[in-house]
Amino acid sequence: GNDPRDFGFSLKAFHAASEDRAKHWPYTMLGSSTHDTKRSEDARARIGVLSEMSSAWRLQLRRWHVANRSRRTEVGGESWPTRGDEYHFYQALLGVWPLEKFDLEDLKLRLKTYMLKAVREAKLRTSWVNPDTEYEAALERFVVQSLDNPVFVKEVNDAVAQLAHLGMLVGLSQALIKVASPGVPDYYQGTELWDFSLVDPDNRRPVDYGVRRKFLDKAEEDPRGLLHNIADGRAKLHVIRKGLEVRRAHPRLFHGGKYTPLHADGGREENIVAFSLSQGRSAVIAVAPRLFAGFVTQDEPAPLGARAWGKAQLPLPEGAYRNVLTGEAVNGGPQPLSSLLSRFPVALLTAS
Repeated sequence: GNDPRDFGFSLKAFHAASEDRAKHWPYTMLGSSTHDTKRSEDARARIGVLSEMSSAWRLQLRRWHVANRSRRTEVGGESWPTRGDEYHFYQALLGVWPLEKFDLEDLKLRLKTYMLKAVREAKLRTSWVNPDTEYEAALERFVVQSLDNPVFVKEVNDAVAQLAHLGMLVGLSQALIKVASPGVPDYYQGTELWDFSLVDPDNRRPVDYGVRRKFLDKAEEDPRGLLHNIADGRAKLHVIRKGLEVRRAHPRLFHGGKYTPLHADGGREENIVAFSLSQGRSAVIAVAPRLFAGFVTQDEPAPLGARAWGKAQLPLPEGAYRNVLTGEAVNGGPQPLSSLLSRFPVALLTAS
């Protein structure tokens, strides 16, 4: 419930755990990706969207199972890999499928390595101590041969187009919740931009720090401009950068500030995670949408303005605020979400 890495949480549980952390564990480390994470934060965000489109996902699984049945191996009346391992493979594939032109042979190698480690650590059909080489060989053949199937590859590519867009919106909200929550945010190298990695050694690949320096050195753009090419990761970097600036300016808010949940209305109660941290006259407010699949279309860069939020409002504590992500002035009291989220899909307010 209190883990900002998994964005399908119960709001009630999330707020209860966050309030407890603010009171009793204000120096808890918030790590959304580590050296041993089985899938990176952005891969998990993408996979998590599947839970919002379960009917379509179930149909997709059936098609893929049929399309790849000739790649399975029949041994002693059993069909290898198991349905569970096949399902695991499809999830991992969707989670890390690149957004730009890529080397399919490199992707095969990454998935072979990952699936071998996954099944050995699951210890259901094989293990590190007692490897079942026959089963592992059947699994490797399935991974490689399914990715040699052009029909299957095209279907995965088409499925990722919508899934990736929604996953990146989730990723922006996760980035905001992480940097604005009580505790200490920890950033694994490479995750400053979108990172679609699997467990080590996949998440130990070289990081292009030159690109990150280039983005940080550029003059700040209109936040809407960051959304037009959301795939390049600058929008995520913008949230992290501005959030860390707020933490540096108001350190006590995150290590002893009062945590107060904020709740949207107008039918958007479950679509908004919002809270304030306050201490004296200092305050910070985070507003992060979630569960995007039900109200965001593929042709929209982000859920912005009245089209997405209608007449729903969020009651803010009294005072005057500035949205550090857009530079806009915001008044306290009930505020339309269409106004708070008119230029960027998440909001981070500080008392002005």
